[in-house]
Amino acid sequence: MKRIFVVGLMAMFLYSCGGAVKTETPQTEETKAAAVELTVGNFKEKAGEYVGKEIMIKGTADHICKGDGKKLFLISTEEEGRVKVTTGENMAAFNTEYEGYDFVVTGIVEESIVDEAYLQEWETEIKAGIEEEKHLGGGEPMTAEEKEAGKHEENSGLEQIAGYRQMMAEQGVSKLSFYSISCTSYEIVKE
Repeated sequence: MKRIFVVGLMAMFLYSCGGAVKTETPQTEETKAAAVELTVGNFKEKAGEYVGKEIMIKGTADHICKGDGKKLFLISTEEEGRVKVTTGENMAAFNTEYEGYDFVVTGIVEESIVDEAYLQEWETEIKAGIEEEKHLGGGEPMTAEEKEAGKHEENSGLEQIAGYRQMMAEQGVSKLSFYSISCTSYEIVKE
C-alpha cells in the first residue's frame, strides 16, 4: 500500500514539474470568454470605455523593466501603439528573458489622471526633494542600457510636468488620461 502511495506521489510530482512555460494565473476558456478583446492599435482609443473592467490583449513584449520586472510594454507588428502592462496584486514579476516574445494578457484597465492639482503636488514634491516613485515615470534612474536603447523618457520630473501642461494647453483640456493594464494572468505564446 505504501509503495502505491509513493509511486502515485512521485507521478504527481513529475507531472507538475513539466517543462512547459507556466503563467502566474492560467487562463481558462471562461476567463477568455468574459474578457473583451482589444488590440494594441485600438487600446488608446477604447481603453476609456473599459476602465475597471477586464480585457484581453495580444502583443509582443517590446520591453520588460529590468529593475523590478513589474512592467512590460506590448507592441504589435501590424499596428501602431504601445501598451503598458503592470503585474497585478500578489503576482510575480515578468521574466526579462521573455522580452521579444508574444504575450496574451488578461487584466483590468486602469486610468491615471494628470490634472493641474496632480502636477502642482508633483512639483512641490520635487522641489522638496521627495522621491518621484508614485508618479508616472516611477522616479527610477535609467541604466546605461536603457538610455542607449531609448526605452525610458530621459526628462527630469520638472520637464515632464512642463510637457504635460503643454499637452493640456495644446489639446484644450483640463486633464490627461493615461491607460494601462493591471495583469491578472498572461500566457507566453511560443511558435
